[in-house]
Amino acid sequence: MLARLLTMAAVTLLAVTMGAAAARAANLVVVEARGIDLKPGAEIDGSKPLALKDGQVVTLISPSGEIIKLHGPSNAAPAPSQGGSTVDVKGALRTLVTQELADNSELGVVRGAADDPVPPQPWLVDVTRDGTRCLPANYPVVFWRPGGGGASAVTIAPYDRSWLVRTEWQAGTDRLPLGAAVPLRNRQTYVIRVGNKETAVTLVTMPAAVSNDAMRAAWMIQVGCVPQVKSLLQAAR
Repeated sequence: MLARLLTMAAVTLLAVTMGAAAARAANLVVVEARGIDLKPGAEIDGSKPLALKDGQVVTLISPSGEIIKLHGPSNAAPAPSQGGSTVDVKGALRTLVTQELADNSELGVVRGAADDPVPPQPWLVDVTRDGTRCLPANYPVVFWRPGGGGASAVTIAPYDRSWLVRTEWQAGTDRLPLGAAVPLRNRQTYVIRVGNKETAVTLVTMPAAVSNDAMRAAWMIQVGCVPQVKSLLQAAR
């Protein structure tokens, strides 16, 4: 009986130890990869070496929102050790947005103008200017225009004009929900005309692995959805 209890205790201890080790091992999410067959949204084990040849570049995001950029040649582990499994998401989000936007603005590399309007909710799609808009996976598409405005005819078409959808934006409303009948795809550019103004908007879907606000902010900074990052920060305060 005693031997059985000791065996059970050993198994339990082993399970706890393995669980703690798994928590410390960071799953990193690929944002961008050049010269190597890694797709955006793929997860990799940060504790294992990632072999990169000369010229290969990979950008990764950690659970805390840290942006990790690797350049080949290299065979190092992107995140060899983690202090714990708990992430202060709001704190990481504030730090990331403050530091990353400030640093990149000084370098002139943020893909998004500082004076672009900030949507009242992060996942509204601003159709008043050209650029990239980010959405979580399977999230409904809702167009947004600051200030509401008057009644306007709206057309939506892919860049190759292979199809066209017409709808109406009611007066006094700043949002226009799109139904599932509009076939929008990830990383595709669409020409959107509201009244007499035409814009080109590229939609980028964030994968499910980008699972907290710090990671979402890091992803959006990298692809150029800067006003949405600011909206996300405001919502977290």
